Amino acid sequence: MIAALIIMALGVVGTALVIGWFSEGGRIPVLFFLAPVVVVLGVIALINSLRPLKMRIDERGILLQHKATKVALGWQYIANVTVEELPKPKGEKGTATYLTVWPHGGANPGVPQDRMIQRNGWTGYRLIDISDLREDKGRLEAALGRYVAPLRAQQPR
Repeated sequence: MIAALIIMALGVVGTALVIGWFSEGGRIPVLFFLAPVVVVLGVIALINSLRPLKMRIDERGILLQHKATKVALGWQYIANVTVEELPKPKGEKGTATYLTVWPHGGANPGVPQDRMIQRNGWTGYRLIDISDLREDKGRLEAALGRYVAPLRAQQPR
C-alpha cells in the first residue's frame, strides 16, 4: 500500500509539472507526459493492495486468494494440514501460527519457496498466518476437522 501511495504521489507531482510547463508555454520533456499514466498505475496498485484475503475450505479443498495470487489445492493432493506455531519465513523474526499444508510428494502448491518447511522427510508450506484471518482459530480448526479427518492417518510430524 505504501508503494502504491508513493507511485501516486510521484505521478501527481509529475502531472503538476506538466500542467505548469504547459501553461507557461515552455518546452515540456516527453517523459513528463507519462506522469498521468503513473498516477493511474498508482491507483491500480492501491486498489490491489486493499483487496481482502479470501480463503475457502470445503469438500473440494483449500482455496486462498489475495491480490493476484491464487493457491487452490484439492484434498487429493494434500497428505495433511496442520495449524501450528512455526518460525516466520527468512527475513522475518519471531514465530506465528500458520495454516500449513503437507502435499503428497512435497509438490509446491504455488507458494513462494521461502515459506517451505521440512520435517521428518515431509515438505510443508505455510499458507497463511492465521492472525491475518477475520475468523478465530477455533472456527478454522472446526472447518479443517470437518474436511481433513480422512487425511489424519498420515501425520507428517
